Amino acid sequence: MPGLFGFMMVFKRNMLSIPKGFVKPDYNGGSIANIPATIASLFDVAIDGLPPLPLEFWQPLAGDVQRVVLLIIDGFGWNLLHKERPTLKPLLEKSIVFEKVTSIFPSTTVSALSTLWTGAAPAQHSMLGFKLFFEEFGTIGQMLAFTPSFGRYPDALVEAGLEPETFLQWPGFAEQLAASGIPTHAFKARQFVDSALSRMHNRGVTKDHGVLTVSDMFVRMRRLLEAKQGEPLYMSAYLPTVDLLSHGFGWNDECVAAELRANITQLQLDFLGGLSSQARQGTVLLVTADHGQIVTPPGDQIYIEDFPELQQMLFMKPAGEPRVAYLYTKHGRQTDTISYINQHLGHAMIAWSAADVLEAGLWGPEPYASTISGRIGDVVVVMRDGYSLFGTRATEHENLSWMMGRHGGLTEAEMLVPWLGFRLDR
Repeated sequence: MPGLFGFMMVFKRNMLSIPKGFVKPDYNGGSIANIPATIASLFDVAIDGLPPLPLEFWQPLAGDVQRVVLLIIDGFGWNLLHKERPTLKPLLEKSIVFEKVTSIFPSTTVSALSTLWTGAAPAQHSMLGFKLFFEEFGTIGQMLAFTPSFGRYPDALVEAGLEPETFLQWPGFAEQLAASGIPTHAFKARQFVDSALSRMHNRGVTKDHGVLTVSDMFVRMRRLLEAKQGEPLYMSAYLPTVDLLSHGFGWNDECVAAELRANITQLQLDFLGGLSSQARQGTVLLVTADHGQIVTPPGDQIYIEDFPELQQMLFMKPAGEPRVAYLYTKHGRQTDTISYINQHLGHAMIAWSAADVLEAGLWGPEPYASTISGRIGDVVVVMRDGYSLFGTRATEHENLSWMMGRHGGLTEAEMLVPWLGFRLDR
């Protein structure tokens, strides 16, 4: 596995036609996949993974860095920052770095967090979406709860034999930092601490801090920095509520803006405001997101069951997510499936062969995870505008028809996120 500065970004590119308005993930140095290597560069250590962001995205923060704090605000897209920029001005004016980067593909939480906890692209670490097909279990699994998608049976896939600690096919970022003497502390909601997903991400984490509220998180983060003055430290904190409200009401609803303002206000008052000058020494704060969101009206939901000819070409329901579907076609029907979708549903989506998408680098460069061919299916469908794709209307837990906002696709709203950097001792 190549080291940080020896990683050759060789993309075997086909001429995949990307629709206007879509944004390709920039694994060469302009995506959230490049954040772990950037943090390693601030610490002046090397990791195995994708290269760091461009120098201008982090060099102004460098110099005797001892502690790095990464705040991940789920669903905090560039569109939301742009909309709320006047109200966020007091914080933004303190930033030394103010840039935007791309998410990964698919632009979804389980894939993006796995990237931030490895420094590798989805094609490399193998977490390729919200729902993945497991040939060995004969089921599609939902990767937040590690349950078969046909019912809610938390950790059933673990009980069936899936090992969270070995699922991601790339070394953990915390493991690699620990090898250089840098401990990692993770902050997240208490109910997530013992989840299979956390076990997957927490390889090498010194301590997982389960919190009850945002206030609890920021106060405990501040206390930890005070207690570890002068010591090397990496801290990763995850806030889910902006994303949750964006799902329910759309990213541009006033309650989403209110939640973002509340989170930023608490960051300023309860974390930054109480830090001593000693705790600020050598400390960098980074703020980013896993993805943005796009409004997905109920009227733009499309169901495969309404297209019997298409349904007959598939041998099971789609994997992936409503904004990016992985279709498994019956033998010899891949080309027919692509042609049917692009001809009859082209206003709402675009279909490509999975092999072409892989070769085009949307999931990232080689080396690929050994399981990738079974995970991506035969046909990849990416939604345009605010459309969503489902198999059937059978169960609400599957189609989540109440959602006014979603992510996973390649639109600017889903793909562009902020990259903010603060030097707390300046």
